[in-house]
Amino acid sequence: MAHAQTAAEPSSAAKPRTYALVAAIGEHFDQVHEVQSTGSHLSPFRHKASTVPNNALNRLALHSLDKAIASIDPSSTRIYLTLPPAQMDGVPPWQRDSVAIASVVAALDKYPQRSEWDRILVATPAYRSLDQNGMAGKLQGFGIFNEPLCQAGCENSLLPGPGREIIPEPPDGIPAMTMDDQPIKARTYIAPFSYIEVWVLDPKTLAVLDKQQVFDSQKLAEPSYKPPLNVSDADMQKYLAGRFVNLVELSIGEAVMHSEVNLRNGKAEVGPVKVIEPNDEKK
Repeated sequence: MAHAQTAAEPSSAAKPRTYALVAAIGEHFDQVHEVQSTGSHLSPFRHKASTVPNNALNRLALHSLDKAIASIDPSSTRIYLTLPPAQMDGVPPWQRDSVAIASVVAALDKYPQRSEWDRILVATPAYRSLDQNGMAGKLQGFGIFNEPLCQAGCENSLLPGPGREIIPEPPDGIPAMTMDDQPIKARTYIAPFSYIEVWVLDPKTLAVLDKQQVFDSQKLAEPSYKPPLNVSDADMQKYLAGRFVNLVELSIGEAVMHSEVNLRNGKAEVGPVKVIEPNDEKK
């Protein structure tokens, strides 16, 4: 038997949720390029680690986290933290994500005010061991990959002088974008990349509630009748920096949108109650 009840008075506005946004990216910027190799067991990819000063990479990650949370919970309160990344020297690739988050959890354990937070979102570098989709292997975090070796239509790629102006781009070339945002089939290219993990933690227990790993890259090239992209050129560096910022926002935004914090408002449908006996073979 059901009894009618008077509807409750509308409650006051819910307290805004508080998110602690944590960047543990560090200052490491990976610069990778391929070299010609013939029959060698050594990797053809060469890595050079650059240091980005002034906490710029962490600030970029925080900005991207903040933008993503603001889009799904505009009334929320956000707290911003940066932490040093875990040292990965000698750590096998398959253990790097667990080492990274363990280092962050150990640091956050010293924050008693976390009991007042609703969620903690942490951005850490991810590690990609295999080369695929035209990108080098052993990529980590933020960086740029330079492919100077011809990938298609190579028999015409070295013709000198004015003849280059009439050489069509190879139909089997690598899909890329020009500086004017036009699609192109490229022989060579430069590709900023963002390979990150976004972790969702419970503030009180620091348990991992969710983890999203996202790899994004954008291959950039110019037609053969134009000068090739040159990363040492100042204007080109400014152009690539803008592309890189947009790429990081895309990566982190995608991770947050697919994470637990955006799915918490999902609906659960409750069906009829069924009693299951402990020794029921059909349970």
